[in-house]
Amino acid sequence: MKIGMRTIKTGLSVFICILISFIFNRETYVVSSITAVFTLREDMYNTLKFGRHRVVGNITGALFSVVAIFIFNQLGDGRLVQLFSIPLLITLMIWLLSVANCYEGTVGACATFLTILFMIPDNQSYSYALARVLDSFIGMFVAFGMNTAIPCRIKKLMPIKKDSIE
Repeated sequence: MKIGMRTIKTGLSVFICILISFIFNRETYVVSSITAVFTLREDMYNTLKFGRHRVVGNITGALFSVVAIFIFNQLGDGRLVQLFSIPLLITLMIWLLSVANCYEGTVGACATFLTILFMIPDNQSYSYALARVLDSFIGMFVAFGMNTAIPCRIKKLMPIKKDSIE
């Protein structure tokens, strides 16, 4: 079994996301790499489509994490506050994305929301959420660049039979 072009492009995209994170001293390459993996598709049309949904989802997830951080700052981040606020915000976020016909962005939004809340350093809050949105743009642009730099698979042309022309 051979390794397909999309698989190779996905691996290269993750490599580039990690490299960008190292070069620019980004805190983490998790969101950019995941965004690149989810965004990269078999052709540019689908890559653009999934990239748009992924970024809308990431931005929504980050904004809802800012709301959660605000709630935690106001009410504390004890177990009871987390037990009720996190599922409520997830529910509202999924509903909002459904109303906006952005169903493909819901998984990414939930992943971004939970990743930010569970990985946030103690000394950062709002800036961490915004940094993760930037990371999602990095991953999306890496996927776009990869599909631009390495073309989609070339379809083999079928030879035309002489008797099929007549």
